[in-house]
Amino acid sequence: MQHDPTKNSRRNPTSTVQGPSRRRFLTGVAAAVSAPAIIASGKASAADSLVFVGWGGTQQKAYDQICLQPLAKEIGVTLINAYGPDLAKLKAQVTAGKVEWDIMSLTGAMALGAQREKLLEPIDYSIVTNASDLTLPKHEACLPWYLYWGGIGYDPKRHPPGKFPTTWPEFWDVKRFPGRRALRNRPDEILEVALLADGVQPKQLYPLDVDRAFRSLDRIKPHITHWIAQTQQTVSLIQSNEIDFNYVYKGRVLAAQEEGASIEIADEYPLVSTTLVAVARGTRNKKAAMQLLNGLLRPDMQAAFVNGLPGTGIVTRAAASKLSPAVLKVLPDPTSPKVAINNDDWWADNYQKVALRFKEWLLVG
Repeated sequence: MQHDPTKNSRRNPTSTVQGPSRRRFLTGVAAAVSAPAIIASGKASAADSLVFVGWGGTQQKAYDQICLQPLAKEIGVTLINAYGPDLAKLKAQVTAGKVEWDIMSLTGAMALGAQREKLLEPIDYSIVTNASDLTLPKHEACLPWYLYWGGIGYDPKRHPPGKFPTTWPEFWDVKRFPGRRALRNRPDEILEVALLADGVQPKQLYPLDVDRAFRSLDRIKPHITHWIAQTQQTVSLIQSNEIDFNYVYKGRVLAAQEEGASIEIADEYPLVSTTLVAVARGTRNKKAAMQLLNGLLRPDMQAAFVNGLPGTGIVTRAAASKLSPAVLKVLPDPTSPKVAINNDDWWADNYQKVALRFKEWLLVG
C-alpha cells in the first residue's frame, strides 16, 4: 500500500544594473513598493495588454523595469503588474471563464500543481524557442525563470555575531537564541526548513517525511509571532523591528541593503528553489504571453535580470558567460553538501494534500 505523506504515521537587453547605478535604480523603484497591489483601472483591452502577477515589493519593481517593460515594448503590448499569485483565485477565474491574469510568477509547487489541475495554457514551444537552452526541465505548461534561495534573516545592529542563529537547528533553539521569529505561511520551503532543523541532511530531504516535519513545526510554533503571507514582509518586518529572525531570501536582502537597510542573511546552508512562469488557461492574449515568456529566457534578458538582482540565478546555459563577478561571488554551489535544492516534482505530487494539512495545522492552537 502506497504511503500517504499527509497522514499522521526586462529594451536594452545587454545592459546590467550594478554597483552605484544599481543602488540608484533600486532607490528609484523603492518608492513604488507601497503602491496598491491591484490591477490598474483603465486596463487596456485584451488585444493589447498583458497582466503579469508577481510577488510584489522592490524586487518585482526592479525586474519589471529590467525585463518586463522592455519586452512588452518589443512585443507591442502594455504590461500591467499585479501582485499575489494565488491558485484558488486562478482556479476561480478559469472555472468562471473570466480570466483576468495572463502570466504568473509561481513557485515550483504552485506551477506544477496548477498544471495538473489544467489551469495553465500548454507552452507553445514553436514560440518559446529559447526553452531549448534551459538547464532545468521544461514542462507542459510552465517553465523555469530564475533561481532563488533562502536563509535566516536578522538585523546585525540588534544581533551581533554570536547573537543570531546561523543554522536551522539554531533557529529552533529559542533558549540559546531568544527572539521573535517568523516563517512563511505556506508549506513548501517551510517543511524543508523544519526537517533541516530536525537534523535531516540537505541532500537527504526527499521524499519529505511530512509527519516528522510537522512534529518539528509543533516545537517552533509557539515561538512564531508572524506567519508571513507577502514576500516583501520577509524584509520589512525585520526593518520595522517587529521580528528578530525569519526565513528570508538572498535577493530581497541584497536589494534592501542597497537601499541602506540594516539587514543580513545567514545562508551558509541555503535552500535553493526555482521560480517558474506560466500562462493562465483561457487568456485572450496567449500569443503575446508566449512571446514574453520566450523573451524572459533570452540570454541577454536572463543575464540582465540576475546581474540587476544579485541573489538570483540563471536557468539557461548561454547567459552564464554574461554574469558579473558580483553575481558569481554569491551563487550557491548546488553540489555542496550544505546546499538543499527544492524538489518541485515531489511538491507537484503532494502539494494539495500537504497544503490543506498545513492550513488546518496553522488554525489549531
